[in-house]
Amino acid sequence: MGGEMSHAHAEENVREQLLVLRQTGNVIPANSGIDSLNLILLLVWLLVSPLVSDASSGRFRVPVFIGVVTSSIWNLFHVRSIGIIGSIGVGMNSVLISVLAANFIILHDARTFKRLAFRPASKSVAAAKPAGGKQSSNAPDRPESIPLAWEPMPASPSRRLFWSLDLVSSVRAVHWSWKPSPSPPYHQSLSVIRPSRTATLPSDLLRFIRGYLLIDLVKCLMIEDPYFLGDTSYGVPPHLSAYIASRHALYIYRLLFAVIGIYLAVDLQYITTKLIQVNILGPNILGFNASPNTFLPCWGSPRAILRKGLRGFWGETWHQMFRVHFASIGDAVADRVLQDHSRKAQKSSSARVWIRVVVSFLLSGVLHACASYTLLGPSRPWRSFIFFAIQPIGLAVQSISSQIFAGSSVSQKLGSWNAPVRQSLNLVFTVLWLWTLGGILLDDLDSGGMWLFEPVPFSIIRCLGFSQDKKIWCW
Repeated sequence: MGGEMSHAHAEENVREQLLVLRQTGNVIPANSGIDSLNLILLLVWLLVSPLVSDASSGRFRVPVFIGVVTSSIWNLFHVRSIGIIGSIGVGMNSVLISVLAANFIILHDARTFKRLAFRPASKSVAAAKPAGGKQSSNAPDRPESIPLAWEPMPASPSRRLFWSLDLVSSVRAVHWSWKPSPSPPYHQSLSVIRPSRTATLPSDLLRFIRGYLLIDLVKCLMIEDPYFLGDTSYGVPPHLSAYIASRHALYIYRLLFAVIGIYLAVDLQYITTKLIQVNILGPNILGFNASPNTFLPCWGSPRAILRKGLRGFWGETWHQMFRVHFASIGDAVADRVLQDHSRKAQKSSSARVWIRVVVSFLLSGVLHACASYTLLGPSRPWRSFIFFAIQPIGLAVQSISSQIFAGSSVSQKLGSWNAPVRQSLNLVFTVLWLWTLGGILLDDLDSGGMWLFEPVPFSIIRCLGFSQDKKIWCW
């Protein structure tokens, strides 16, 4: 690729690569039906599980799980999509459905799961209880509380289907309990009445419009840099030559743009989903899923980085979309590894946390590597895997360094300056760590064609003539 590479040329190259793959006969297009076999197997298991005995469930559990994983692996090698979202989706869904199958088929009995639902006033149903609080009430003198009840797996096949679809699509599992308790606790915030869905519409629309315009602008600026079109060897673009003179400055510029692009894309997807579920479909169709309560904040406070450093960034500031599913598998691995160390409670507890962290990052690495693998460009999936797999090392280095600093004479002499210095060191370490390793992930995404993704259907920036690319309708 050379300096004349345009967005249209890059897209044409992707189409040609897909055509070549399909001509070999080894690749089929996404949405052909067979690529959904892994999801179908998982849903069928959830639908028939209450109809079979415990003995039969135990006998078929592993074969069904193997079937789901085998189908997912087949998709990785033989299913591709012309669109960037579709290409990423093939790899991501293959891993996510396998993770869901591990949790819902092998590690847990989905027949004991429950989800929060609005409690009908005409029915006498035991109310669910918030965690650490008193029983939720729907009495007239308590208008601030939402009457909620736990809904177990329904007996009706049609209701069980929608219940199961909700289970597999609830990535954060906010309103779900995987515990066998008949009335498990839930987070207090889920029962507190929020402003009505029409009251939240203006702020949600403003966030959507702001995100739409910003990501459109970022996309148009990326188009001007051939690096984001797949040419990872490209130097400083002509329009930046007056502002960027060094290789390090160019690296920082591209890394910042990539992070901003990912942040805006995830945030726009989040607020779009919220608008559709809460303000368009509503509770009459989706029930409690259309409640603003189920949409916990997508992002945490940046202050977590000051308090906890790299651990605060990954554990609070960055999105937690897949955390509950990855952590469940991490806990299962910890149970197996630490089964002979139950007497050493404190040491075992610390080891459990680190095992969960390592497993979660390894799974995240596999997830992003598979998403990279199914991109049509010449990606290097091992880079995405390494970026996430190496994060626990950074967490360990900072944890040990923090303990050494806390016990040193320097820390004692700082007095009232101790907290500001620690926070500054946390920030510096986190920024340097992510800055050093970010290029590993960035180059993989760029070479695979990730930034050819069109985040909006209609480009206002291009319509106004502020971009060399003239494609206004993008989807």
